[in-house]
Amino acid sequence: MAAQVEVPFSDLINKPKDTVAKLKQAPGERLRLRRRDDEDLVLTTASRAARTPASDSVATRMFVAMMQRDPGVRTLVTEVVPEVFPWVRYLPTESVREFVVELVEALRATDDLDTKAPVDVVIAAWKHTAEVYADPELLKALTQAEHGDFGPVPPPEVGS
Repeated sequence: MAAQVEVPFSDLINKPKDTVAKLKQAPGERLRLRRRDDEDLVLTTASRAARTPASDSVATRMFVAMMQRDPGVRTLVTEVVPEVFPWVRYLPTESVREFVVELVEALRATDDLDTKAPVDVVIAAWKHTAEVYADPELLKALTQAEHGDFGPVPPPEVGS
């Protein structure tokens, strides 16, 4: 894999022509703009930005179609998912299957959106579930039968 080209964000402000020239030479037409006090940015061309979602969409649609048609694909995905998400090893087997289904559904549902944030939410929620299963004391505390349902939670008080 080619090295990523990085420049300070200030170069874009102070030397815009030189910075854009570096973009044209950067691998994958992506230039990382380092910022001191905030998250780095990535500069790319409009044509490059437009290409990525289309390829993601095709890959997602093909993947979902294979998962829907072939139980062997579902089994294979469930078996290899620990290589992508090592923390699933702490989930019960049925929960791993549920995670895979929910992840695929989220990928498909967000396919036509300009955001993949719902996919990130699914991954984060299941990762937190795995954290509970990884901690025997926490799992016990959260699954004890004596806790039960204490009814509706009152709305928080509004400060004055």
